[in-house]
Amino acid sequence: MNKTGIEYCDYTWNPATGCEHGCNYCYARKIAERFKGGKAFPNGFKPTFHPERLNDPAKMKAPQSIFVCSMADLFGEWVPAYWIWDTFEAMDSAPQHTYIMLTKNPKKMASFAPERGDQPRGIQKNWWFGTSVTCREDTHRIDTLQNRIGGDNKFISFEPLLGDPGPLDLTGIKQVIVGTQTNPTIVPPSEAIRSVVLAAANASAKVFFKDSMNGVPWRGQSTFVNVRDLWWDVHK
Repeated sequence: MNKTGIEYCDYTWNPATGCEHGCNYCYARKIAERFKGGKAFPNGFKPTFHPERLNDPAKMKAPQSIFVCSMADLFGEWVPAYWIWDTFEAMDSAPQHTYIMLTKNPKKMASFAPERGDQPRGIQKNWWFGTSVTCREDTHRIDTLQNRIGGDNKFISFEPLLGDPGPLDLTGIKQVIVGTQTNPTIVPPSEAIRSVVLAAANASAKVFFKDSMNGVPWRGQSTFVNVRDLWWDVHK
């Protein structure tokens, strides 16, 4: 467990690290390769399971908001099923926390957290399921999140928001997070920001702009002034 600078959570927890998506803007790859061979990233960014970390949430008694696998995609196609089930079991064992799970592969997430049918483990009220959307080509993930994943807590991370996602229906989405690409910085187009915020407003979803959005102008921002809303608590 690590105290984090990510504004929308208190801690990050990485029972798994590494990813094979190959995104050219990935911050996690740079960090993992920099510290390759150390305790945190013994295999660099190669997908690795760390079972010794599974009990970390249970050691922390006070409720916290925890980003699960900030340095991995727990639902990547390369991830063995037992990594996911063991992580879920650890979350079940520490129900005082809020768990935030984000993936670029919601279809696999849906197979472990289905909207209907028998579930080996129930979806808990303190679990949040989310997917990443950077541009119009990614918006098919939203439909999967809405219609194939169970539970009431669903969110979308538009980070980095690289292009206009076009018309959006965010029905059933409770939380939207928006951020720019950093290192190097690429500012989202004004119309892309507006599309996301309007769609969130139409769906009564809360919007949280990350600090990277500070000073980024967009048409309509004077109307939608409160863009730091979260459903879950952060205790920093």
